[in-house]
Amino acid sequence: MLTFIDESGYPRPTDSTKNPILLGVCIHENDIKPITNQIYKLKDSIYGKQDEIKSTKLIREATITKNRTNNKAYVEGMVDIITSYDAAIFAVVMDKPDEPVVVPEHHLPKQYYLLMKKIEFFCKHHHYGKAMMIFDEVHEDADRKIAEALTGFLFKTNFGRSFHHILEMPLFVSSAVTPAVQFSDIFAGIVRHYYENELDQKEPTTDFQKWIVELFNKLYSLTENNFIPKSRYVEYGFQKIGKNFSYPVSEKYIDLGE
Repeated sequence: MLTFIDESGYPRPTDSTKNPILLGVCIHENDIKPITNQIYKLKDSIYGKQDEIKSTKLIREATITKNRTNNKAYVEGMVDIITSYDAAIFAVVMDKPDEPVVVPEHHLPKQYYLLMKKIEFFCKHHHYGKAMMIFDEVHEDADRKIAEALTGFLFKTNFGRSFHHILEMPLFVSSAVTPAVQFSDIFAGIVRHYYENELDQKEPTTDFQKWIVELFNKLYSLTENNFIPKSRYVEYGFQKIGKNFSYPVSEKYIDLGE
């Protein structure tokens, strides 16, 4: 299982994003070749040999209001590709924090921890093997911090050591040369706009909002909720955590010492 992970916005007070998103797309390795082929064909038919287009340029009101049909067709095509396969999507939805989020050194930020948890339970439930985490590279320092925090979590914490379906070697790749990473970039953008427009609480009123709802519903159909038997708690595949970036009290036993 390959899991492509990307962010849309960042959880910090200075970021313009109201609802930062961390999203993962789980794809079976045997499906990567036909999916990649479809992405290449879709992109070539719409843009030709143009380089990668980021979700910030694709998913915005101008795509609808200024009739930018190429961008609209590409986004819809990417959604249609993924929904035609046995894939899964998970997301953590955050609110912009009022103060900088303090993450202790070598700790895994809460949103990453929650996403890993969903992927672990998903693979366990379906009896899949290891899931490889593939991140859209940001820059060397940021990527290294996430890699160190992830491996530290898996090797040095009680809860992390109970994970048996997460490959202990994350990869960081360029979405410009790894087409499947564009899934997580585009889908995270769709999910962010859905929540920033409060479409989970009200009906869409503009053509752009209606478009976002249509796309979101297709993505949401690919998620799964986790039922935790002992606590009778349901952890949603698209999970809203608000501004709570601290670990749940019940999981503070985690020890990140040597």
